[in-house]
Amino acid sequence: MKKQAQHKGLLYTATSLASVLALLSFAQPVGAEETVAPSNSQPPTSAESPSSSASSTSESSVSPSTDSGEGKTSSTEAVERQEDATVATQSVADGPEVVANVGTIQGEAQASPYEDREVQVSNVVVTKTDRSGFYVQDVTPDGNSRTSDALYVVSKEKVDVGDKLSLEGRVKEGYMEELSVRQGQTFNKPSDSLTVTMLVASKVTKEGKADLPAPVDIVANMPQDTVDNDINNYQPQSEALDYWESLEGMLTTVKKPRVLGPQYRGDIYLLPEGYQALPLNNIGGLNLRPNAQNTATIPVYVGNKFIAKAKDYFNGDVVGVVTYRGKIYKLEPTQLPDLVDGGLQRQVSPIYPSEDKLTIASYNIENFSANAKKGETPEEKVTRIANSFINEIHSPDIITLIEVQDENGSVNDGTTSGVKSGEKLAARIKELGGKTYKYTEVAPLDGQDGGKPGSNIRVAFLYDPNRVKLVEKEAGTSDEAASFSGGHLVKNPARIAPTNPAFTKVRKSLAAEFEFKGQNIVVIANHLKSKIGDDAVYGSAQPAVQHTQAARIEQAKILNSFVQEGLRQNPNLKFVLTGDFNDFEFSETAKALAGNELINLMQEHDAADRYSYFYRGSNQSLDNIFISKNLAGKAVFAPVHINASFMEEHGRASDHDPVVVQLDFSKDVAALSSDSSQPSQSTGQSSVAAEQGASSQTNSPSSNQTGQGQTVGSKKKGLPQTGQNNSGWTVLGLTLLMFAFTLKKRSRN
Repeated sequence: MKKQAQHKGLLYTATSLASVLALLSFAQPVGAEETVAPSNSQPPTSAESPSSSASSTSESSVSPSTDSGEGKTSSTEAVERQEDATVATQSVADGPEVVANVGTIQGEAQASPYEDREVQVSNVVVTKTDRSGFYVQDVTPDGNSRTSDALYVVSKEKVDVGDKLSLEGRVKEGYMEELSVRQGQTFNKPSDSLTVTMLVASKVTKEGKADLPAPVDIVANMPQDTVDNDINNYQPQSEALDYWESLEGMLTTVKKPRVLGPQYRGDIYLLPEGYQALPLNNIGGLNLRPNAQNTATIPVYVGNKFIAKAKDYFNGDVVGVVTYRGKIYKLEPTQLPDLVDGGLQRQVSPIYPSEDKLTIASYNIENFSANAKKGETPEEKVTRIANSFINEIHSPDIITLIEVQDENGSVNDGTTSGVKSGEKLAARIKELGGKTYKYTEVAPLDGQDGGKPGSNIRVAFLYDPNRVKLVEKEAGTSDEAASFSGGHLVKNPARIAPTNPAFTKVRKSLAAEFEFKGQNIVVIANHLKSKIGDDAVYGSAQPAVQHTQAARIEQAKILNSFVQEGLRQNPNLKFVLTGDFNDFEFSETAKALAGNELINLMQEHDAADRYSYFYRGSNQSLDNIFISKNLAGKAVFAPVHINASFMEEHGRASDHDPVVVQLDFSKDVAALSSDSSQPSQSTGQSSVAAEQGASSQTNSPSSNQTGQGQTVGSKKKGLPQTGQNNSGWTVLGLTLLMFAFTLKKRSRN
C-alpha cells in the first residue's frame, strides 16, 4: 500500500507537471510580442532655421549595441560602473581626486558624474588645439563604448598635438560659445542647448609623446532616424544624440564623404561614400522623410575654407574631434583632404511657355526690398533674381513673390508699402530683356506680419498683363478679409483672414483673381508661420517638439475653408495655392490644406525630386503648389533647382528654389476634369493624378530611391526572442506524460 501510495503521489506530480509544460509549449513566450523597440515618435522640427529643419521618427533600423555581449540593463551597468569609478578614484587630502581615465570623468550620461569636482587624470594625449585650449584623449581606452575617452581642456598652456599629459583641474559642464566671449562682454546661456564636458585646468604637466588614437568611424554605429526619445534615458546604442555624446571630444572619421549641400555658417554636411542605408535623391542627397531624421549626415566646421555645393566630394577621409556648438554636434577637423567638384549644375525649368497654357511660379526671394544699402538688397541680387525669371523659369505668366519687404527694407520708420520693391524687380526684368510685368500687393499694417523688424514682410504678385487679366475690382485693405460673392472675389486682391488670431505676427495669405482664356482662376500666395520656436533637433528638450506646427495647421484649415466657400458658390472656379508653407509635402499642415478640395502637387511629384530647400543635411520641400480638383489631369509641376543646393559663388539668388506649375487650357477643362489619365513624364515633370487620394508612389523612383519620401506605413516588430525554444518544452511535456501513464499502469498492476 505504501508503495502504491508513492506511485500515486508520483503520478499526480508528474501529471500536473506534464500538463503545465504542455500548456507552456503552446503559450506565447512572455515579452515576445509585448516587448517592442523603443518608440521613435519624434515630431519634425526645424528650430533655428528661419524657414526650416526637421525631425521626427518612424520605425527605425536600430544599430546593434556596441557593448560586446553584455546582457545587463543600462541602469545596472551604470550603478556597477559608478561603483567601479568610486573604487578607482583615490581621494587625496586637500588635493584633487585621482581619476583612472577620461572615460570615468565623462561617465555614462550627458553630464559628468564629476561635475564641479577637482580631479587629476594622467596618460592622456593632445589631439587638437585651439585658441581657448585643447582636446585630449585617453592613451589607453577604457573599453566602454558608452563613455567618451576624450574631453576639452580649457587652458592657456602651450601644448602640441601628440603631447602626453597629466592634468589637474575642475570638471565643468559648459558651452563652447562662452569661450569666445571677449572681456567686458556678457555671456548669455543659449536656450535649449546641451553642455560640453570640460576640464578647466589648473596644472598641465608634459610627460613625453604618445601616438594618437585611431579615429572612430562615426557613421558605422550611428543609430538611424532616431535622435532621442528621452533626454534622461541614456541610450547611445539606439539614439543618435546619446551616441554623439558617447564620442564627445574623440577623434572620429567620415570615410571619403560627399557634400550634401552648400556651406552654412561655416558648416558643411557630409555623407560617407557608398552609404546605402537611406534612399538617395537625384543629386545623391537625402530628402527629409516622414517621421524620421537623417542622423547619418555629419556636419564638419570648415569656416570659409571651401566653396562647396551638393554633389562635391572630398578625395580622402575627413578626420576631426566631436564638439557641440550652435545646438548641434559636429566635427572640428584635424584632417581635411582636397574638395573635388562633383559637377552639379544649376537647372532650367523643364516647363516652357505655351499659348494655351497658363504658367504660374512661386519664388521665395529672401528678404527682398528696393533698399540697396549695405545689409539690405544689393543690386547684384536684384539682377540675379531677374535673370532667374527670364532664363531659368522662362518668364511665367504669374509669379507669386514670397518675402517682399517694404521699400526701405529693415529701416523701422513706419513705411509699409512694398510697391517700389516690386516695381524695382519688374523694371530690372524688363531691362534684361524680359517681359513687362505689373506688380500688385496689399500692404500689411506696420509691425504686424512678423519677419525682420521694420521690414513689413509680405507676399505679392507679378503678372504679365498681356497674358492674364487681373479682374478689375477695388483692392482690399490691410485688415479687410477676402470674401466671395456670386463665386468671385469681392475685393481683388485681398488678404485672407488678416485679423484672425491664427495669423498673428504671420504673413497674411493674399488672394488674387485672374482671367485666362475665359477661365477665372483664384491664385493665393502664402507664407505660413515660420519654424522659429521649435525645439532644436539636437537640443536639450527631447524628443524635440514642433511647437509652431499647430499654428500652421490652423492657418491651413482657414485657407481650405476659404477654397470651400469659393467652390460652393462657383464649382467651376479654379484655385491655385502657392508659396512657402514652412512645412513639408507629407506634413499635417499639407493634409489640412489639401482637404478634399485640393491636390498636393509636390506629393504627386517624383519622390527623388521633392525638395526646394536645404537645411542641416536634408533636402526639404517647404515650397509647394496646390490646385483645385477641377484642374486634375491638366497640370504639370516642377521644382527648379537653382539655389538651395548652391552658394552665392555658384550664382545662388535666394535660399529657396522656385516651383512652377503649368495648366493646360487648350481644351475644354470642364469636359476633361474627370479624366484620370496622366501626361507623359519623359521630361521629368510630374503629372497630377486625377484623384486627391492617389498614392504618393504614383511616380515610382528608381531602385536606389525606393521609399524616398513615401508615407507607406510600417509595422513595428518586437524585440528578438532570446533563450526560448518552444519545441524543447513540447518534447519534455510529452515525455513526462508518457512517464505518468506508465506509472498509472504499474500502480494498477
